Amino acid sequence: MNVTKNSDEKDKPIKEKNTINRLVGFFGSVKLSIFILSFIAITSVLGTLIKQNAPAEEYISTYSETVIKIIVFFKLYDVYHAPWFIGAVVFFALNLGVCTFTRFFRKKSSASFSLPDEKTLSDMELSFTLNKDLERIILPLIKKKFKKKIYDGDDGLIYEKNTFSRFGVPIIHISIILILVGGLVGLIWGYKGFLVLHKGDVKEKFLLRGEETKEMSLGFTIRCKDFNISYYPNGSPKDYVTTIEVIEKGRVILEKDIRVNNPLNYKGWHLYQSSYGISPLFMFKIDGKEVKLKEYDEYEAEGFIMIPIKFDASIHNFGPGVQVAYLDNGEPNTAWFLRDIPKMNHRNLAGKSVILEDIKEDLWTGVEITYDPGISIVWTGFALLLLGLYINFFVISGKVYIRRLPDALIMAGVSAKHKERFRIILEKIVRGLNGTDPS
Repeated sequence: MNVTKNSDEKDKPIKEKNTINRLVGFFGSVKLSIFILSFIAITSVLGTLIKQNAPAEEYISTYSETVIKIIVFFKLYDVYHAPWFIGAVVFFALNLGVCTFTRFFRKKSSASFSLPDEKTLSDMELSFTLNKDLERIILPLIKKKFKKKIYDGDDGLIYEKNTFSRFGVPIIHISIILILVGGLVGLIWGYKGFLVLHKGDVKEKFLLRGEETKEMSLGFTIRCKDFNISYYPNGSPKDYVTTIEVIEKGRVILEKDIRVNNPLNYKGWHLYQSSYGISPLFMFKIDGKEVKLKEYDEYEAEGFIMIPIKFDASIHNFGPGVQVAYLDNGEPNTAWFLRDIPKMNHRNLAGKSVILEDIKEDLWTGVEITYDPGISIVWTGFALLLLGLYINFFVISGKVYIRRLPDALIMAGVSAKHKERFRIILEKIVRGLNGTDPS
């Protein structure tokens, strides 16, 4: 019985090790990488085909009831923020990390160097048999090109060129992981929103894009100092520019002209020129007082409240007009004003004389606002990606072996990549023995 117990105790660590190896093998599988990448690619296509974060009415008018249920259930109206999409990206980053560790770091940590035998060296494509007396001359030539000695024994030597080149592939893998992590940080903790500004407007909150429309504070105030549009001769817009001032503690900190591809950047926030439009500005005279109102602006004085609620550019061919809502003894009422009809451009509302003197065009600018805390991680990932690609495609690496025989030397070289350029290096060393190529 004791023998059986001891046997089970010995087998337990082996079983645990096998379980860990199976898990590592699963998470580091190339097949798993292909599956996850394919899944992410297909869902990204869905995110392109299905308009993201559109109004509910647009989905209702476009898709059937069954399709809408599927879109809502899988959150296909906001694919890139869906939990399953974020999970897939996290899973791919984990898969890539395990794959990198198992195929490079664990393998390299257990690597050892030994000098191949005479036959193996002689059979190599780049192999040279040299006079034994030339060792004193050839070693300085080798050291010029192969800086690192990785083996030194009585039977011979091994030198390696550009040892760091082995890190090219893992650097690329790590860079992709960083790009994925940075993207996830931006998706989870970043913000995207929109702000409409008229000239002179001062605001410090904007509307977030998403399922629910809600406001968020910038943490500072911005003022639309100016907005200008330039046109081509045919009348189409050529350029539109918004001059934005950043204000903190009552003082202008920064002023910048923003365009479509030239944003204002401040404290991690990015303000882009997105769109523009024209909205009506209503010029009223209320009891002799000049009042300027935009749609849904509220005017209140001495208990009188009035709000322009609807603008029409042409009412039955009588010209532009506006419908206003007002309170009369606490009761809500509405009234229409027509600018170009004398009998219809003035009224008495709740004892107040209200005259619509003019309707002007008021330009507004649409500003796209983003905050992405993961952008620095993404840029670091791209920098590492470029470094890894450079190492992988342009850095020459390889080993040169020197085996001492009783009456000769065998010099052989091997390189996993850039074999032709590596061959030229070894041939230069051999020519240098004869004094024909001092370099």
